[in-house]
This record gives sequence, C-alpha cells and structure tokens, in this order.
Amino acid sequence: MKIETFEIQYLQEAKDALKSAFFRKESDEIFNEWEFAERVLRSEGYLPGLCFIAREKDKIIGYNALTMASIGESKGLALGPLGVRQEYQNQGVGSCLVKESIQRARSAGYPWIVLLGGAYYSRFGFESGQPYGITVSDNPFENAHIQILFLDDKVKNEVSGKLIYCDAFYDERGNLL
Repeated sequence: MKIETFEIQYLQEAKDALKSAFFRKESDEIFNEWEFAERVLRSEGYLPGLCFIAREKDKIIGYNALTMASIGESKGLALGPLGVRQEYQNQGVGSCLVKESIQRARSAGYPWIVLLGGAYYSRFGFESGQPYGITVSDNPFENAHIQILFLDDKVKNEVSGKLIYCDAFYDERGNLL
C-alpha cells in the first residue's frame, strides 16, 4: 500500500472508496462523506497538498483530507472525511492516512488538527476538545466528539471557542452537515 497526494483525476475513485466505507441504506444522496470529497475541491478551505489517497496497486482504497478550519481566533486544520473501502478496513490503511496527514500538517507549520470522532483517534495523540472550551454547535452530543491534536504546544492555552469548518461542511442555510 502507498499513500499519495490526491489529484483531481482520482476524484471518482476516491468517492467510490468513501462510499464503500460509509454507505448505508439511510444515507443522504447529497450530503454524505463521498460527496464531501468533491465539495471540498470547490471550497476555499481546500489545501491541495493536504488531501491524500491510499493505493493498493492500481486501486484507490482510502481517502483523507485536511481542510482549513478555525476555533475562535485560531486558524488550523480539520481532518476528514477519512474513509477506507470496507474490504480493506482494520488493516492499518486509515492509520497510515492519519499519520501522513499529521506529518504533513506539522511540516507545513499548522498549530493543530481538529475532528469530530471517537476514541480511535487517541492513538495518534488527539484528545477531547471539551477541556479547552471548544464547541461545534449547541448540541452537547456533537461537542462531546470534538477531538484536537496540538502540533504546537505553545497554542494550547490560546485555542478556545467555536469550531468553524470550511464552507464545504455546511448546507445552504449554514447548518453543519
């Protein structure tokens, strides 16, 4: 398996990998993880060098993106969507994508990476955003799932407030998708 920088010609295959990872009968046809991959490309928060694919021979088996985000006055990155084709899950592909994302974000000088997710991400150093006063909405359930990784410990005491993703993550009324 090889991790590569995403390029536009991989879009459909990346969407297929995300759909394999996330599709459920009740999935929304427009607002879902695989359509985010395309929405991100049209977003002001898109960072071409910080979107990745995992490839096994000639097949794209995973995708991850880092996009611009802010928490209060602090600027950093949001991780996701991250997905791996079902038949390749639990084989370390997602971990490789996350590790590459962290390494490239650190090299580029970003101070933090944030995401909405569970305990899986603690193995990479992500921690709850709640002790820092980070929120994403008025919904306590969503706020409980904010995870942050500080790439620069000097900003730990400066990051607090509402998490704002890039425009790709909101519908036309401004609701987080």
